[in-house]
Amino acid sequence: MSIVNYLGCNFTLPISDDDSDDKVLVGEWLINDEIKQKLKKHLSTTQVYEILTDGHIGIKFNDDYKMRHPRSNMEAQESFLALCRLLDSYLKEGDYCELYICWAGDEEEDRDVELDQTINLNNININDIQIYEKTLLVIKK
Repeated sequence: MSIVNYLGCNFTLPISDDDSDDKVLVGEWLINDEIKQKLKKHLSTTQVYEILTDGHIGIKFNDDYKMRHPRSNMEAQESFLALCRLLDSYLKEGDYCELYICWAGDEEEDRDVELDQTINLNNININDIQIYEKTLLVIKK
């Protein structure tokens, strides 16, 4: 199993080229109508994308993961910041996106709402952000 990052937006993002060297990739690799239906439980937006790092893995970082995998945690934080820069260029003031993180196949399971977070692109402190599986991160501008 692998971590999947689903990004919900109310606008259209360009799909990354297969040979892109961007730090984060936007696509619809696993997304189909069944997955979209399951994600409605977590996302309130109209568009759904999958986000991968340039290493084709999902983004997950938190204090526990940092202790066990410091390099992977740091790379995931860098990828997340790259995603935030991308979103900052598309989001209008007052708009938001939703990033739902789960294991592939667990899209319909209940999330841990106590771990949900809201961040503002105008005031990001990467050390305050914890991305665990089965959590929702609302990204506002």
